[in-house]
Amino acid sequence: MMDSLLEYRNCPNCGRNDFTVLFDSNMDNGDFQEGIETVYMLPGGRYGRHVKCGYCELIYVNPIEKASKINDDYANRKSGDVSVIRRVRLRATKSQAQLIKKYNNSTSLLDVGCGEGFFLFNASKAGFITKGVELSQEAAAYAKREFGLDVEANPFETLRFPENSFDVVTLWQVLEHVPHPLAILKEVNRILKPGGLLAVSTPDIGGIPAKIFRKSWWNIRKIHVNQFTTKTLKDIVENAGFKNVSCACYRESVSLLMLFMPVLKSPRLYRPLRGLLCPGSILGRAMDKIMLAYPSRLDNATMIGFK
Repeated sequence: MMDSLLEYRNCPNCGRNDFTVLFDSNMDNGDFQEGIETVYMLPGGRYGRHVKCGYCELIYVNPIEKASKINDDYANRKSGDVSVIRRVRLRATKSQAQLIKKYNNSTSLLDVGCGEGFFLFNASKAGFITKGVELSQEAAAYAKREFGLDVEANPFETLRFPENSFDVVTLWQVLEHVPHPLAILKEVNRILKPGGLLAVSTPDIGGIPAKIFRKSWWNIRKIHVNQFTTKTLKDIVENAGFKNVSCACYRESVSLLMLFMPVLKSPRLYRPLRGLLCPGSILGRAMDKIMLAYPSRLDNATMIGFK
């Protein structure tokens, strides 16, 4: 039964089928049949079998759920955590917009996997003419309603934008979710104008937190089917045809409330604490205002490249 829900794949970067198993899946049939977990709250808890390519060293999940199931799950993803993440994401994405402005001061910008539109909002304020693509119908609706953004709620690979359409394309925390990241990057290359800018960021499995927590690292989770390091992210961006690829860094943020939210995932603690720590409570609002800033390179790999 489980095999009918899964598909095996070769390395999503180099295409080879030579790998070693790093650790096995802890999911059962019921986990695969469920929709995706919330994207923002920690920890993930469930994860697939992680393998490491013997040629390019990319770490990826194999097998994965079928691509059609993954797309359906993301299309139905709810934005239940948006009140918790809004202030944090607006702050972090302002730093991302400033990073983009340093490398490209042109006009047209596409954000693939734009979520609730926090980055697009800040990019618009920075002077870009923006467009977003987002699978989640609810997240796309939020971006339109709250920020008046132009967001298309369809799979990016089906839209087939004309060649040379955009000066900048960004993918913040996207490639770890998609079954075929190299194909996505090649399509980005096609629609960028000559000399156009790509910015891409993913969790870094070679970072300090991942090395400390190992399988308990918060980015080892069901929805992450590719795990990049700075080396393998640079490799796949270059394989997609981008030039002058280099590491970049922006300022990430987390609120005290977000750090405490995993406590509410514990059934034993949820009932007594949910009223006290909910985003609308006095304590919740106070904790939401306490921000901790840190360099993105601590836990993320970020690359800049040019067509």
